[in-house]
Amino acid sequence: MTSTDNNARINRLEILFSEQEHTIETLNSVITRQDQDILQLNLQLNHLKQQIQELKQQLPPATVVDEKPPHY
Repeated sequence: MTSTDNNARINRLEILFSEQEHTIETLNSVITRQDQDILQLNLQLNHLKQQIQELKQQLPPATVVDEKPPHY
């Protein structure tokens, strides 16, 4: 191999490395944002669960009656 071939290969490798580094940084930022979104959604879900439980406690106890529907 000549020096020109080696320089061309090194340049190509540097370009590939740079592209991969950019891709990894982009993926990392996406994953970080998604993790924050998931944490926020979990907080909201837990809050909604708590609200539902509080509303259930405010309801009067329901009596279950085995009645036939009106169309029978």
